[in-house]
Amino acid sequence: MSAGLKPAGWRPPSPARARLPAASSGSWAIVAAGAATLALLGYLLNGNLRYQVGVGRVSGYSVAETFSHRPIAFRLLSAAQAWLPDLLSGPAGPPGSWWRVVIFEAGFRLMAAVLAAGTAMLLWAGLRRHWGRAGRPCAIAVYAALVFTAPATGEPDWMAALLATAAVGAGLAFGPHLAGATAGPLLALAALVKISTLPVAAAALLILCAFDRRRGRTAGAVATLAGLLAVGLTYWLAPYEIGWLLDIRALQPDPWDSEHAVEAGHYLMNLVARWPTVAMLPAYFVGARRDEAWVAGAGLALTGFGFVYQGQYFVYHSLGFVVLSAALAVRTLQRSRGALRWPMLALTAWTLVLFVSPGDWRVAHPVRLYLIAGGWIIALTAWQWFALRRPPTRTHAAGDRWAALLVMAAMLATQTPFSAESLTLSTADRTSWGAHRALRSELADAERIHRLIGTDTPVAYLAFGATTYIVGNPTRCRYPSPLFLQRPLAREKVSSASRAESLGCLTDPDARWLVWDRDWLRRKSAPDDLLQTIDRHWDCAAARIIGGYTICPRRT
Repeated sequence: MSAGLKPAGWRPPSPARARLPAASSGSWAIVAAGAATLALLGYLLNGNLRYQVGVGRVSGYSVAETFSHRPIAFRLLSAAQAWLPDLLSGPAGPPGSWWRVVIFEAGFRLMAAVLAAGTAMLLWAGLRRHWGRAGRPCAIAVYAALVFTAPATGEPDWMAALLATAAVGAGLAFGPHLAGATAGPLLALAALVKISTLPVAAAALLILCAFDRRRGRTAGAVATLAGLLAVGLTYWLAPYEIGWLLDIRALQPDPWDSEHAVEAGHYLMNLVARWPTVAMLPAYFVGARRDEAWVAGAGLALTGFGFVYQGQYFVYHSLGFVVLSAALAVRTLQRSRGALRWPMLALTAWTLVLFVSPGDWRVAHPVRLYLIAGGWIIALTAWQWFALRRPPTRTHAAGDRWAALLVMAAMLATQTPFSAESLTLSTADRTSWGAHRALRSELADAERIHRLIGTDTPVAYLAFGATTYIVGNPTRCRYPSPLFLQRPLAREKVSSASRAESLGCLTDPDARWLVWDRDWLRRKSAPDDLLQTIDRHWDCAAARIIGGYTICPRRT
């Protein structure tokens, strides 16, 4: 048994107890998790994931050679996740058909659930060596945090959290030598899927070191070597990737000015309101041993730095932080021995009601809602303080059962079809139900476009990448969604080679139509060289307007 982290009240399990399945503390939670997973398979993917899949389908180049505003490690892993769903959904219809989209996206989410289940099992196997059966609720909670995150399941931040968790599980579950050989590459991948996910990998390494310092050092060394090797191979085999990463970073906003500090405050309160496990974080530190508190605080600081550093406060940027909060919530509930179960249920019910309330009302009353969220933090922390000074009301086994089920319920509170993606952010009015209605409208527009130009006619796109997924007509271009032409400051900040190649896609003689989303790229804000290229090659005076798209024929 390692001398690392152990749960409060932990006792070495007897051989007989270690063999028990502990059905009372986990079986119901596992059944509930499986049922909820199946119920949520019909939820749609977000625009970023459609962007990634769509540009890979239409570009005419390999996924590794196609720009999608994501690093090559993520592009390859995401393509692997999409391969089987793409294969199975292809016969359901042409690009832009309802059943092809629905089957693909359900399959994509199912693949994510399978990966999350494997990660949770690996984590459970590792924690069992240190905590006995007390580790199972933690693994179930991590599964819930990874799967019940629609519509962001599959984002780079999600994948980093998945890989980092798998690294901790592998580092604890296997023998000393195999542990480092498996955990290290997983940590490297977690750091490579996005520029900002290195802190998530670092947090996982810190947690692994807290359990077993020797295994952590080995995993860290292997991760460093694997990461350097991956960067070297990328520079050798795909040197354009380095330029793309530098271009992406050049377009990111500065996260250190006062305006972003205010945004970060709003964002944190949105996280507290959306996830009860985040509201419970201060309660974790009440009664925690110093070594546990230090590791948890450092892990939260690292995963929090990951989303602050990005300077763009979308909810999915915090998934590494949220997954860690789910694991810590289990530990908090286990220590309370049942005392926090009713406050946690009440907070979960409040969260469910709050996120189906009208978005306009929530956006109009942010301060009031932030004060309520702060009140919940204080109440949970105080309740835990009093609970630890009273005799326990539940056994350890009952506490484990409650912990797993409560965290799962907390994660599901904002997963109804009518739940908003955020409390007061720009996505405060987005819901799964609304996404289904929007998809119907988008596919109807795609069908009208196909009646005009056909389904296989080559085109050029001036649109967000998700348009390539919905419309699906081929293009011969490594930049199917030309970000470096759309961003106003790109001409001064990104490499001239990237912009020149993006402009060159608009002059491809094989492209017969231009699909232009005027909301994504407005003519009045477009750079002069782009407007000159459009006017020279495309007859937009004779364009057809279909939905939000301007369909320009090629000049003859």
